[in-house]
Amino acid sequence: MIKNAIYLLFFAISFSVLGQTAQDSTSLRVGIAGSAPFYINNEKPEGIVPDLWREIAFNIDRQYTYKNYASVEEGMQATTDGEIDVLIGPITINSLRAETVSFSHPFYDTELGILAPVLELTFWDHLKPFFSTTFLYAVGFLLIVLTIVGTLFWLLEGRKFPEEYNKHPIKGIGSGIWLAIVTMTTVGYGDYAPKTIPGRFLMGAWMVISLIMATSFVAGIATTLTVSSQQEKTIKSLGQLEGKRIATPSYDKVLNQVRNVGGTPVPVKNVKEAYDLLLNEEVDAVLYDVVPLEYVFSNKEKENFELSKKNIQPQHYGFIFPLDSPLRRKVDLQIIQLREDNEIEDIVTQWINTK
Repeated sequence: MIKNAIYLLFFAISFSVLGQTAQDSTSLRVGIAGSAPFYINNEKPEGIVPDLWREIAFNIDRQYTYKNYASVEEGMQATTDGEIDVLIGPITINSLRAETVSFSHPFYDTELGILAPVLELTFWDHLKPFFSTTFLYAVGFLLIVLTIVGTLFWLLEGRKFPEEYNKHPIKGIGSGIWLAIVTMTTVGYGDYAPKTIPGRFLMGAWMVISLIMATSFVAGIATTLTVSSQQEKTIKSLGQLEGKRIATPSYDKVLNQVRNVGGTPVPVKNVKEAYDLLLNEEVDAVLYDVVPLEYVFSNKEKENFELSKKNIQPQHYGFIFPLDSPLRRKVDLQIIQLREDNEIEDIVTQWINTK
């Protein structure tokens, strides 16, 4: 009896081990989707992701076959339907997708970048701030104040000394304005000077007030000059997208981000399409994932275009598994190890530099 039980236990363990061995030796069905440089759909899949998966599969000792999908959504559906064991590619990890599938540990962290033509500032661009509404309002306000002070001085002082300030009101007020200007600028030519007590009181008060006003006005001019010299026509940040046509991936989150800053998004299917639109001057800039932008951004154009990285909408790429997949744990361990050894970063760098 005991002997039979031992035999049964032995056979159960043997079948379990054989079953597990058979399962491990089964070729994995690997779905793949994405665009260059992460996935290049040649006769033999190439790119960052195939190179990465080759390392993972070798380390876990599994064979595999590829099945190409036109989009991540199609690959996700195939995963949930049990047609494939894993979907690989530059797949953004988000909560909506995580409701139906299981994500691996992120294998790469990325962000959006802005690619735009390099535009030099013209003479008018440097001069334009002096014709801005704010600057003109400030100059107009100063002229009004000078006119008021000059008129008051003529009323208090000029009419009593017409031989110095002129009998004609317009010319007399002009002399008062001139005195207000030289007082404010501390030039003090001495051609006019208050003689009466009310006149001296007015000029004394104006000296104090004009000292403060002149300081503020000069500071405003200096700020205008500084802003003018530092302003950029080349689009480098989201704040510069207002009124511009921007090629973007057709994701609602990115499209809305462009709309929120006053830009007009132009959805594209891939980064190559976006880059072609930029070269043909059909859009003003491209807002896309940094890695594909660096890949498609050829060396011959680097003098004419600039790629800006501003930590725009960071995102994480991972692989997709069925919710109850036992494979995910093994792949996670390999991803963590490869990231610690900087091997993934090396693969990315190699593919970007091959362009």
